[in-house]
Amino acid sequence: MNVRFWMALAVTYGAFSLDAAIVPGEPAPDLVVRDVSGNSVRLSAYRQKKHVALLTVPPGRAAGVDWPDTNRRLAALDTAVLFLVTDTEESREFLDNVSIATLLLDRAGVVRRVLTGRVLTGVDLAHFVELWQSGKTYFVAYCSRCHGEDGDSTLCVEKPLTGVGQKLSPEQIRDRLRVGEMSDTEVLIRGEIIKRSQLDAIIVYVAGL
Repeated sequence: MNVRFWMALAVTYGAFSLDAAIVPGEPAPDLVVRDVSGNSVRLSAYRQKKHVALLTVPPGRAAGVDWPDTNRRLAALDTAVLFLVTDTEESREFLDNVSIATLLLDRAGVVRRVLTGRVLTGVDLAHFVELWQSGKTYFVAYCSRCHGEDGDSTLCVEKPLTGVGQKLSPEQIRDRLRVGEMSDTEVLIRGEIIKRSQLDAIIVYVAGL
């Protein structure tokens, strides 16, 4: 992909911001959470080991789900499912009044995806995780030569991409790219034709930087 693929994003941030205290690209505090067996663990126990799908729920909300199926799907993505019950002062400060959400934390404990108002399980949760992971794979393949795997390089641009997800929504990121429509399955970006699904995944990854 053209080395100037993300230059427009890197040098022209907008004024987008999230209402919640939790935003993509920021490390999550070392909260005490629960695993699917109800045991209390700290998020730090998974750092540098697994990705974490953190489901924030009111007390008792997560009952009745087929967790063996969910765990099986997430295990294939090297991801653990944990719960943050939103009835503690620590969790309320973290979520800033958001009581129901699905979050994805990477191996470093950094929040990469935020979905408020819904708790995903099963195939929906697996897709939520897989989309970010595949986006990273495509970003590394097409864009890392200039921007680095984590978007923090300035080899070809004046400013890094880190923090763009706190400035622009995914829709705004897409608008800045000036995507050319080629077909139902392909788009044109900076003179390069890529699959529409690849672009969607890359935007998800960039929105978490």
